[in-house]
Amino acid sequence: MESVWDVYPDEEGGASPDSDPPRPTDPQERRKRGRDGDGGGASSSRPDDDVSVGGNQRGSRARVKTAGEYGPIAIASTSSGLGNASDATDLDLAGDLPSDTLATVLLLRTSFPPNLPMCPLVIKSHIYSIVSDRTAVDRQLEELNRRNKVRIIKLSSDRADYGVVLWEDYSRAVDGCKEGRSGLEKGLLDWFLGTLVSQTTHCYVDDSRIDSELLAFLRRRGESRGEALKAAKESCVTLLVRCGLLTRRMSMHGGYWLSIPNIGIFVKSLRAGRKQLAGIVKRRRRCEILQWDLEKMKLPKKTTLGMKYHLRDAIGSGFFDQIETTCGPLLRAANKKEKL
Repeated sequence: MESVWDVYPDEEGGASPDSDPPRPTDPQERRKRGRDGDGGGASSSRPDDDVSVGGNQRGSRARVKTAGEYGPIAIASTSSGLGNASDATDLDLAGDLPSDTLATVLLLRTSFPPNLPMCPLVIKSHIYSIVSDRTAVDRQLEELNRRNKVRIIKLSSDRADYGVVLWEDYSRAVDGCKEGRSGLEKGLLDWFLGTLVSQTTHCYVDDSRIDSELLAFLRRRGESRGEALKAAKESCVTLLVRCGLLTRRMSMHGGYWLSIPNIGIFVKSLRAGRKQLAGIVKRRRRCEILQWDLEKMKLPKKTTLGMKYHLRDAIGSGFFDQIETTCGPLLRAANKKEKL
């Protein structure tokens, strides 16, 4: 069976999702953009059985919830084995205990910046910084992805980065795209989550599969004409791309990466923070610095993830060698010529 981590050499960077433009801070500019977005006329309504989808333009997209609005994930406590054994809601002890990797994902999810307009996401390098057995992490993540406990997302950074999203958060992110949509568009999003993604064991979807399953979905909705069916299929794909749920794989293999809305904002901040952190360390003598000294420093405002977030990323990705000293952990660049 092909692994979810199998990525061809020519697409290590992934696709480049479009990120939303920054919101204007000036009140007059915000009012001006609001008048421009209204269009000055009444919005036209479409019947729910209309086959044409994707009519909502980028400016009328539903508001994306911030990470802080997703709230905590309820996990049943079974570590002590206490509780009423006759309770029908009690799960099997062996099946309810999370693996080391899943427990780490649940822990790291709480440290995701709550003000970012996207669902909480954990990058794989953060898991590596806590769980030392990387082979076990990859194996357990692949199993969790197959069981739809998590969803693995390929990030469009300058290296092979993967994000891990809990299935509950991913489902809510997809449901959030339904706001202001027609009946067919809501049905398309339900099909995308319940049929396409839930049966996908990779972080991408092939062109042939998405075409065949989309055509079957549209035929069940009553569309059977050749040219109209093809146009409706293209509109469906355009809608999913516009919602941020798919991004094009820019390689000879084609297909689409699975994604989440507004992930481009996160990737942009991640890359900027990595660049700033690498510059700080490489300006030091022998490219080394005490960890507590580095934690006290502040990154520029454009990097919204914070120093501790980027520091954990650098440690987990192997950019730093940690050396124990009497003054605390010393961080030394593992490869002084390597880019972070």
